[in-house]
Amino acid sequence: MRKFFILIIFILSHVVLVASPKYEMRAVWLTTNWGLDWPASPATNERGAKQQQSDMCAMLDRVASMGFNTVFFQVRLRGEVLYHSAIEPWSAVVSGASGRSPGYDPLAFVVDECHRRGLECHAWLITIPAGSVSQVKRQGMSALPRRYPHLCVKLKGEWYLDPGHPETAEYLAMLAEEIVGNYPVDGIHLDYIRYPAENGRFPDAGSYAMYSQGEPIEQWRIDNISHIVHTVSSAVKDIDEAVMVSTAPLGRYAIIDGFPESDWVCMEGASQDVEQWVADGDNDFIVPMMYYHAENYFPYLYDWVQRVGDNGFMVAGLGAYRLNPQTGNWLVEDIEHQIRAARHYGASGHAFFRMQHLLQYPLLMHRLAGYYYRYPALIPPMRKVNAPDIEPVATLQLHTGNEADSLVWQPVDGAVRYAVYASVDDSVDIADATQLIYAWETDTMAIFPSARYRSFAVTAIDAFRRESVPVYCRPTRKATSF
Repeated sequence: MRKFFILIIFILSHVVLVASPKYEMRAVWLTTNWGLDWPASPATNERGAKQQQSDMCAMLDRVASMGFNTVFFQVRLRGEVLYHSAIEPWSAVVSGASGRSPGYDPLAFVVDECHRRGLECHAWLITIPAGSVSQVKRQGMSALPRRYPHLCVKLKGEWYLDPGHPETAEYLAMLAEEIVGNYPVDGIHLDYIRYPAENGRFPDAGSYAMYSQGEPIEQWRIDNISHIVHTVSSAVKDIDEAVMVSTAPLGRYAIIDGFPESDWVCMEGASQDVEQWVADGDNDFIVPMMYYHAENYFPYLYDWVQRVGDNGFMVAGLGAYRLNPQTGNWLVEDIEHQIRAARHYGASGHAFFRMQHLLQYPLLMHRLAGYYYRYPALIPPMRKVNAPDIEPVATLQLHTGNEADSLVWQPVDGAVRYAVYASVDDSVDIADATQLIYAWETDTMAIFPSARYRSFAVTAIDAFRRESVPVYCRPTRKATSF
C-alpha cells in the first residue's frame, strides 16, 4: 500500500498541470552568512559599499524578472546584524570587521529596492546559534556569549542561546522589535528556531533543574521553543499586526507510519511544535525546508498542508542547491515535479534555497520565468485579521490614446497597493490568474499599449494582503462596481 501511494503521488507530480494560481508566495532565501549569496566582498570604503549595492540591485532585478514576489533577506547571522542596531554589532560580512559599519544600512537599502521591484522583503533571523568558538573570539567583547554568558551554552565548539532560559525569548523579541520598529519590513522570518541536531546532549541540565518544575525534558524543550516563537510574534504584532511572522522548520513534522524513519523531524528531533504555532496564530505561514526527494517529499508535503489547514498557509521550501552534482545532482525536472505537486496538494507557494544556487541554473530560471511564474501572483492574505474589509477604488476611468491607454483611479484609505486586471474580451474574470497584469501597483494609474485590452478591473489591497471587491471599466462605459 505504501509503495502504491508513493507511485500515485509521483505520477501526479509528473502529469498534473495545475494552472498558475492567483495567490502564491514565490520566495527565495538570500543568504548573507559567510557571504554565500551576497556580498561578494566586504565594504571597507565608499567604493566597496557602492559595489555591494550594485550587486544587490542586479540580483533583485533577476529575481523580479523570474516572477518572484518575496525575498527572505538574512539580516541576523550569529550574534551579528546587517542593520543599525543598539543591541548587536555590525556583521564583519558587510564591513570586514565585527562592529564596523559598511557606510550604509543594508537592510534599509534592500527593503527599499525590493519594494521598487514589487517584492516583499522579510527580515530573516538566525535565532538560537550564537557562533562558533572562532567566530566569538573574532567578535571580541561584543560577542553574545561574552555579553550574556548566563544565556549561552557551548556544545562541540559551537555557542547557542539556551532556549530554556526565560531571558532568551525576551532577547530575541527585542531584536524583532528593533527591526519592525525601525524598518518597513513585510515580515519577520525565524530560522534555527530549534534545538540543534545534538538535542539529546544539549547542555541545559542547569536551566532544566531551575525552570522545568519537574516537567519531562522532551516536553519542556518543546514548550521552550514554542514560548520563544510566541514571545517574538507577540512583540512584532504589538508594533504592526500586518507584519507577517514565519518560521523555517525542518522539512518533516513527524514520522509517518510506513515511510522512511528519521530522527531529524520537527517534534522528535528539534522540539518544534509547528502545528501548534500556526494554530495559536504565532505563525502567519511556515516554510518547511523540504529538501528531499520522492517519498521523502511528497507524503510530507501533503501532511504539512493538512496540518496547517485554514489557520495559516504553508510554503514548500525547495532545495535549488540539490541541482549541484556535489549536493544531490538532481535534474531541473525534479524541482518542477515538486512545484507542481505543491500546487496540486494545496501549498501556498514555494521558497528556493538559495539565491546563488537558483541563479546558477539558467534552465530552472527559464522554466520559472516562462512557465511556472509567467503570470504575476498576489501574496496570500493573512488568515487571522481583526480589521474591517478594505473599500474598493472609486472613479475608475480609462483614457485612450494613439500609442498608450491609461487606467486611472482615486486612492483608497488603507490601501498599500493595487492589483490591475485586463482582458482582450468584453469582461474580466479576476479569479483568472492569467488576467492579473500588475500585482504590486503603488500608484493610482496603470499604462498599457493602445488598444491591447478591451476591459479592465482594479482592486485595492490592504496591509494584510486582502483584496477589495473589484471595480470594472470598459472603453464604452463608465466605471461600475459589482
